[in-house]
Amino acid sequence: MSRPARSIAGDGGVPAAVSRVLDATIDPLDFLAAHPERRRFFWARDVADEHIAAVGATATVEGAGSERFAELGAALAALPGADEHEGQGAVLVGGFAYDAQATQASPWREFPCAQLVLPALALVRRDGTTRLVATCLGSERTALASAAQLLERTAAGLGGAIARARRARLVTAATRPPSFRVRALAPTAAWRDAVRGALDDVEAGRLDKVVLARAVELDAGVALDPLRVAARLRAAHPGCAVFAVLQGASAFVGATPELLARVAGERLETGALAGSAARGERAGDDRARAAALRASVKDRREHAAVVDDLVVRLRPLCRRLSVPRAPRILRTAVVQHLWTPLRGRLRPGLGLLDVASALHPTPAICGVPHAAAHAKVLASEGVPRGWYGGAVGWLDAADRRSGELGVAIRSALLRGDRAQLHAGAGLVRGSRWEAELEETRLKLRAMLHALLEV
Repeated sequence: MSRPARSIAGDGGVPAAVSRVLDATIDPLDFLAAHPERRRFFWARDVADEHIAAVGATATVEGAGSERFAELGAALAALPGADEHEGQGAVLVGGFAYDAQATQASPWREFPCAQLVLPALALVRRDGTTRLVATCLGSERTALASAAQLLERTAAGLGGAIARARRARLVTAATRPPSFRVRALAPTAAWRDAVRGALDDVEAGRLDKVVLARAVELDAGVALDPLRVAARLRAAHPGCAVFAVLQGASAFVGATPELLARVAGERLETGALAGSAARGERAGDDRARAAALRASVKDRREHAAVVDDLVVRLRPLCRRLSVPRAPRILRTAVVQHLWTPLRGRLRPGLGLLDVASALHPTPAICGVPHAAAHAKVLASEGVPRGWYGGAVGWLDAADRRSGELGVAIRSALLRGDRAQLHAGAGLVRGSRWEAELEETRLKLRAMLHALLEV
């Protein structure tokens, strides 16, 4: 039985939010650099002209265990809402771990099982408009007055703060480390044996698919700046959702191509992402690899298992659900995937947390059937996933139903000069452990480039 969700900073009164539309273009990473708090959050989908840069915490809710999403929803419902007109654009930001029973053990000790934060300050760009949002707690009148004062102070000093942060970054700009070391956190032989054991279960019919991840650690030789890593990921992967969650001395950073869910009112978007191949060095080679991926019996089987599972989970939540007949190709900088977008209309009263509860963990990061695959993942992987394979994203603070979550893959946990990375491979009938090992190396490559070339 899970513990109740906790409201950590939401017990000191009513939250109030005020916002102002900004005409000037402000880079969200510059905004975060200008506010070096211990708790910061970054989210960007440049293809949608959308970003969020959040600082501090006015209210925080957490949940753990099998009912963590319901607990978060109940805690948010109990937290009084900020005035929707005054605080237009206010968001809650956060994420959750892969495993609902995850504990805050090292190196994930600063990342709760599930957490949503109402930030003290946020730079939010959505629907073609950029807003600066400030929030405070207190009695209704004092909270609103305090938030307004915070907004005015921040807006007045923003230009100077960003200029100082840029100068500081030029002085302390990191260079590629002269030496670095990458090591697997478990022997390759152990992962090979785990893959073979999982494939035995597939052949015996106990599993249709299971995703096993490898973990590696990078010793960079110099302190890793998560904002610089996020900037490089953003430049290299414009089609992905780039995120950074800075908590205390640690930061979780990534560029995910996989959407868990996007909800706007009753409209739902999600997708199946499974089946992978390397990008080609030339256009013709790239097209040939994509054609081979489409024709691959193994990859089509893996992809179909994900689509079928998502449809089964979504049908009870949706009045309508649209599923294309055949997958498309989704390309990132180093990998291309089979991708099937799903679109639906949610039943009244449902929102993003309901969808997350129904979909997580998806077959793309766990397997099918869910319970058996999840048990195999926990028994086979010697390194806890933490927030890898969970999700990161945001929730509208007004309706608390709309928002989006990206599956937290192609990511790294940073602390000082060390980074821990995970990459998974989907195992189905026909998989070979050597090919799956190479797939994990391919997926790790993009993140390693961002870490080592800042």
